[in-house]
Amino acid sequence: MIPLFGMELHPHRVFESLAFFIGFRVYIKFRRKGTISEEKTVYVLIGAILGSLFGSLIVASLQDIPKLLHTIHSHGLFGIFQGKTIVGGLLGGIIGVELSKKLCNQTSSTGDDMVLPLCLAMCIGRIGCFLTGLTDDTYGIPTSSVFGIDLGDGIKRHPTSLYDIAFLCCLLFVIKYIFKQKPYEGFHFALFSTSYFLYRFFIEWLKPTIKPYGEMSSIQLTCLLGVLYYAIYFIYQRRRNYRAKSSLYVQ
Repeated sequence: MIPLFGMELHPHRVFESLAFFIGFRVYIKFRRKGTISEEKTVYVLIGAILGSLFGSLIVASLQDIPKLLHTIHSHGLFGIFQGKTIVGGLLGGIIGVELSKKLCNQTSSTGDDMVLPLCLAMCIGRIGCFLTGLTDDTYGIPTSSVFGIDLGDGIKRHPTSLYDIAFLCCLLFVIKYIFKQKPYEGFHFALFSTSYFLYRFFIEWLKPTIKPYGEMSSIQLTCLLGVLYYAIYFIYQRRRNYRAKSSLYVQ
């Protein structure tokens, strides 16, 4: 718990709230005004928030079907809201944004402006996960490596929350400096999302969560869906750029 003005605040809620607030403020400050109008920005943000909320809750709930059914039996349909996961929030947010863009006739990509805010928000949120310790479902399996950290039970475990932070920082550096010259609008966000989905698919093997879907978790299945989506996206963009260059060459 975090002591503040005589109160004890849960670190997960504190840092989750900070993540949303700081991420939103950074997006508003650094978004490029010419890519989307103020009015359409509202639609896109609403789509992102609602999509990420439902995606996060649904993927987390599908992680343990027997527990889900038991909770629904005890608490009704609200039992589906068992927890949250970043992977579900990311894929749900992508779907929500695309649907909202269709509704407001926004054709150009808006994702690149979200890379920095998302990285910051996810890193801040993971600090809360790490400080929560064993009561959070993001800790890793026991390990004898030098990276192992005792979270309070006398057993050294993979600090997967810290791995997330390190990965996101490295990914942000790669996107901002190595791939600074992007081939098309939306490339940075696509690279960010694909990389994170791939990373989370493999890092889930270092977590002691149940894996009921062919030895995979609902998070891993969601990661595969995200990678498949962006594989199709990259192929489409590659062909689109090729056709554009070909038409210029013919002219």
